[in-house]
Amino acid sequence: MARVREFWPVVLTLGILASGADKSDASESYYLLVFGSQSEPKLLRYTHTWATFVKVESDGPDLDRSLLTVHTISWLPRSLEVRTFAPRAEPGVNLTLEDTLATVYGNGEHVTLWGPFVLAPELYERSLRVYQILNSGVVQYRAISTQYNLLISDCIHAVAAVDPLFGRGHYPLIRVGNPASRFIARQVMVRSYRKRGVDQAMFDNSWLIPRLGLDGYPITVVPPQQIPRRNCLLCTCPD
Repeated sequence: MARVREFWPVVLTLGILASGADKSDASESYYLLVFGSQSEPKLLRYTHTWATFVKVESDGPDLDRSLLTVHTISWLPRSLEVRTFAPRAEPGVNLTLEDTLATVYGNGEHVTLWGPFVLAPELYERSLRVYQILNSGVVQYRAISTQYNLLISDCIHAVAAVDPLFGRGHYPLIRVGNPASRFIARQVMVRSYRKRGVDQAMFDNSWLIPRLGLDGYPITVVPPQQIPRRNCLLCTCPD
């Protein structure tokens, strides 16, 4: 348990992003898709943030023949019933992308996707370790988790708060559902450019959407070309 506590804060660093190699130039490439969902009208128990990570292995430029390895960080209570102000943590479950979509659509939520973004191998590997920790059973779920117990997490913190540059203090109640996911997407854009000199808007990764079967869902897609490369205060500004 002590090793998990030491590892968890540094697992995921969204600031480490790809140098932007063209997807046709490498045998392996990595991508991130950030999702948010919420009901209308917005109810806290019917909001969710999750992320899907993809490794693409290809022998050439024909991406339709490439091999995809996919995992998703989608942290929810095992019961799938979010109790917004529950004082106690409870067992959690990490859902697949398909199970997540079935759950949120079953709750009447609308889904938005930001990306896909290019990704560094380091981030992909760290996301795998987060995925493994969530699936190990050592982390519990609470709809509103705090900065102090890293083994109790809400959905947003499972994706982003493990990054010490983010910190859990970045997520007041206004940042749930789409605002939280949009904030993460903004950070990807900002950090890619400032830290790595990579403009995510230069890359058209939309081919991944049908490959993942997402074109069969009523998802609003916000590609990198439509995401500003600057921060916003509480991410209440439009996409």
